Amino acid sequence: MNLKLKVLMIGIIMSILISGCVEKTQQNDKSVNTSTSTPFFPVQKDPNSASQMTALLKGELILVNGCLRVDNYLLVWPHGFSISTDGEVIQIIDNTGKPIARVGDKIKLGGGGGEMPREIVAKYSAELPSDLCPGPYWIIE
Repeated sequence: MNLKLKVLMIGIIMSILISGCVEKTQQNDKSVNTSTSTPFFPVQKDPNSASQMTALLKGELILVNGCLRVDNYLLVWPHGFSISTDGEVIQIIDNTGKPIARVGDKIKLGGGGGEMPREIVAKYSAELPSDLCPGPYWIIE
């Protein structure tokens, strides 16, 4: 086996080992950071403040340090939505009172976001972003 092939194979093996360690650490972080206290839950302050953002965010709804996130975005929920905690179960309730998601669910959210100044987020959310729950933000449509 020539030297270039050996180096390439070692690199591939190292990448697999490292990615497995990173994924395992992230899985452990989810369980460590999950709390039964009520998470920070910003909602849009105006029921008619549709942002006209049409992007799609997909991923697992997780709780990190008291912040509900999908793919690292802090979520700003539609007006009228709420949160319910019952022991270890944390679920999102829509504006009709129906549970729509639980922490740990794979979800899809329309809207948009990214790194936004606090003033922009304050336009949508009655609760200003918490220092414990920084952006990037996702304004859910």
